[in-house]
Amino acid sequence: MIASEFVLGLVLRLFLQAHVSAGGFGLFSSDKVGYVGFRFASYIDDYMVLQREPAGAVIWGYGAPRATVTVTLCRDQEPIMKKVTSVKADSNTWTVVLDPMKPGGPYEVMAQQTLGRINFTQRVHDVLFGDVWLCSGQSNMKMTVSQVFNATAELSDTAAYQSVRILSVSSTQAQQELEDLAKVDLRWSKPTSKNLGHGNFTYMSAVCWLFGRFLYDALRYPVGLLSSSWNGTPIEAWSSRRSLEACGVPRSGSMPSDLQFGPSAHSVLWNAMIHPLRNMTLKGVIWYQGESNVNFNRDLYNCTFPLLIDDWRQTFHDGSQGQTERFFPFGFVQLSSYLFDEALDDGLPQIRWHQTADFGYVPNQRMPNTFMAASVDLCDRNSPFGSIHPRDKQTVAYRLHLGARALAYGEKLIFQGPLPQKIELLADKGLLNLTYSQPIKVQRRDDKIFEVSCCSDHQCKWLPAPMDTFSTQSLALNITSCQDTPAALRLNANVNI
Repeated sequence: MIASEFVLGLVLRLFLQAHVSAGGFGLFSSDKVGYVGFRFASYIDDYMVLQREPAGAVIWGYGAPRATVTVTLCRDQEPIMKKVTSVKADSNTWTVVLDPMKPGGPYEVMAQQTLGRINFTQRVHDVLFGDVWLCSGQSNMKMTVSQVFNATAELSDTAAYQSVRILSVSSTQAQQELEDLAKVDLRWSKPTSKNLGHGNFTYMSAVCWLFGRFLYDALRYPVGLLSSSWNGTPIEAWSSRRSLEACGVPRSGSMPSDLQFGPSAHSVLWNAMIHPLRNMTLKGVIWYQGESNVNFNRDLYNCTFPLLIDDWRQTFHDGSQGQTERFFPFGFVQLSSYLFDEALDDGLPQIRWHQTADFGYVPNQRMPNTFMAASVDLCDRNSPFGSIHPRDKQTVAYRLHLGARALAYGEKLIFQGPLPQKIELLADKGLLNLTYSQPIKVQRRDDKIFEVSCCSDHQCKWLPAPMDTFSTQSLALNITSCQDTPAALRLNANVNI
């Protein structure tokens, strides 16, 4: 008996000797997350924010097959909750769901593995409970706080926001779905001028940070922000294979455009940068992407984007054992204008339209519980990063946070519009009269802002519809240029308003 215990102890010591601290990334290979030792999942780390009530936060990690794992939540060294589970033999993973917690902290999370007489313990400290938001997309989400207007002041404004915690996922791609992150650029941290403005297009995402800061000002409890973005990437890279197949996206796609210089292969960023986060309990997601699809599978974006939202929602709901809401709030930025070959690119109106599943507004039947921040008025012709990267991320983040407060938190506030409430054709006067749901402000009159679709014999073309007269809540457009039947009206998104 003594000999067998000695052998068991020796085997376990050899098995555990490769242990690294929680959040360490030396365990991973480039193509598959491997298992060595007892540990938390990569993103469960000091300073993290866990999702508050009414959901329960998911804690998981890796361990020895069939070992018992006890997870204890402590405050001021006093245990307040214990959860016991065992390590699954087929995946070497263990998972517990904590009881719903009120916002606040700090707490310590301790996990202890027991197998025979051998115990092994991992701890993460200074953990808060609050709301956790995932931020994803391409370069406009990747732009850091050091790249925005008034950057010096923004970088120094951190003292009051130490309960807004940040994490930035490394740019990584994979051919198969990974179970855990391969690495991160910034582990869970309190905000500082250094980690908010580490460099251009690195970390921390300005839109993500400013969104969280505005939310914290409104909520007054902790906010956790995870940024997982990559410059110049199309939606195909961020989508699962099943959602792309459902939209009939061709394997070859179209020829990549000048706006696409990151990975474009199907699902490679979904596999490496989104799927590994699926077990996390989230409050919601914000998304800033689409530029790389202006000339790449653009006509499929009205399917690929809504299906990405559907698929992410289902995946995070299932991965968190039902703790993340099935239809969690999903916000996105409607693309701004930019210069392309010394002219405003003409693919933008179509991609903006497809961002709303061709409804022109959200939420809608195809995209429930979504909110949108318009940015068409924020064109930045003098941006040193190119006009495709406007520096006014404060306004973008503020608009996103208003949508979140309305959709995710149920506040009664105006967060979008004004939208046309009534459209009346005055054919005898050659006018189209628009009545809006809110007061409007006409800053300047421009004959190219509105366009009307004129159709004859099933052929349609877009023609200018100049402003005629306007009042507090209505606007009349001159459509005398349309000699045929007016079928639709749109804002000319190529015009910098």
